[in-house]
This record gives sequence, C-alpha cells and structure tokens, in this order.
Amino acid sequence: MKIRKISSIVKKNNGGILIIDYGYLEKKMSDTLQCVKNHKKVNFLNNIYKSDITHLLNFNFYLKKFQKNLGNVNITTQGEFLTNMGIFERAETISKNLSFRKKSDLYYRIQRLVDDKQMGKLFKVMFATNKNNKFSMGFE
Repeated sequence: MKIRKISSIVKKNNGGILIIDYGYLEKKMSDTLQCVKNHKKVNFLNNIYKSDITHLLNFNFYLKKFQKNLGNVNITTQGEFLTNMGIFERAETISKNLSFRKKSDLYYRIQRLVDDKQMGKLFKVMFATNKNNKFSMGFE
C-alpha cells in the first residue's frame, strides 16, 4: 500500500500508524539484503530454502514521506520505546508470583528486546499521525 494512501486513511480517522522493524536512519540508501538462519546472518547461496531473506528499512525515507503527508512523526529505538512504555514496571508486576527460574527467563527475554547490543538499537519504532493528533506515548 502506498504511503500516500496510508496517510489519507490516518488523516480521515485522526489515527496513526506504528511501524516497528529492523532499520537504519542514515539518509543514504544502503543494500541491506541479508539471509538469516537461527538468528544469525548466513550465506544465501549455501542456505537456499533453509533461511529467511530480509532487509533493513531506511526509516529516514519513511520519516520524510510521512512528515510530508501527515506532519507529525516520532521515531526512536525499540529499547527506548519499550522502556518508555514501562516494560520493566510491567515485568515487575507480572513476575511477582513467578518462580526464580521463570522470572529470570522473563528478564532475559526483556533484556534481549531492549539491550543496545541486541534488538534494542537494531529495531526502530516510528509513529506517524496528522498534525492535530498529539499522542506521543512511548516517545517521551
């Protein structure tokens, strides 16, 4: 679906679009095609039909397009977004009655999502709305 069409739907409903994906913010487009198997980059030619083909989004490109069409765009890393949304407070609440093993597993998984050396910086979070919508939760 084209960005212009998505933007018109967002404007019409005074809503927003939330995008979370692997990505980068540099202005220059890059060749980011990669092959992933078992959470590791692998050679595509050696892993045909045994791996996922993916690429990184150029969030700067989408930022410009949505700013032009909607006007209000927030962008941050997944780690900052989840932390701002209270992931650690939520984990504390839901883990009160868990065994030590399950609590450790929960915090290990959260750390994977927010740590800068894991998924925290690799994934970006973008929220685009029209100028009249001031919702910014998670981007403070």
